[in-house]
Amino acid sequence: MNETVLKETVIRLAEPVVRALGLVIWGVEVAQAGRMVLRLFVDAPARGPEDSAPALPPGEGRGEAPGSAGIDQCEEISRHLGLALEVEDAVPSAYVLEVSTPGLSRLFFSLGQMRPYLGDVVEARLHAPRAPEGGAESGAAPRRLWRGRLIAVEADAFVLEPVAVSAEGEIRPEALPPVRLPWAEVRRASRMHIFRQPVKPGKGPGKRAGKGPKKEGGKGSRDTRNSASPEAK
Repeated sequence: MNETVLKETVIRLAEPVVRALGLVIWGVEVAQAGRMVLRLFVDAPARGPEDSAPALPPGEGRGEAPGSAGIDQCEEISRHLGLALEVEDAVPSAYVLEVSTPGLSRLFFSLGQMRPYLGDVVEARLHAPRAPEGGAESGAAPRRLWRGRLIAVEADAFVLEPVAVSAEGEIRPEALPPVRLPWAEVRRASRMHIFRQPVKPGKGPGKRAGKGPKKEGGKGSRDTRNSASPEAK
């Protein structure tokens, strides 16, 4: 079974339980990491005129979209889908099944899903390097990886205004013209959720390192995204 047929099978088998829970299928990803990984993304239905996209989730600094799928729902979908895959013997090798929400850094599976995210930063990985329109005059070299603000979504392509993102989460415009990326040439496109690094104590303006009271570090936060990842076969 090729990847396209496998994705269609996962969607067909998952659709009834996903719909019964009042959710929609956002997309399916197949990855190879030692063994096959099947990832099913589910989300709340659209609240606007765009039926193919969920309610607009927050951009930089905003929280997750309200009404997103919960952990219990993801676990229920995972149980039903895992059993259905076993009954049909749909996957010929050992695999891991993951069911989760798209999250803040959501992977796009169609151009229609991108329209509510105009103005957000998007990362696009291409099958082959591509330069911006008029790139020769600007001296821009072709790239396989583009990051930029999403400024337009067309029938068969989307347009990014190139930006650079620093390790501290600073977003700076690049001195490059917009780049138009045909969907057929895109290997993977996802929304970037930018986390700005907090200023460390003693490193802010007017402070000198090594001065002031010493503070104990707090506990790190855990990843609490909605997901269920039981192994199958």
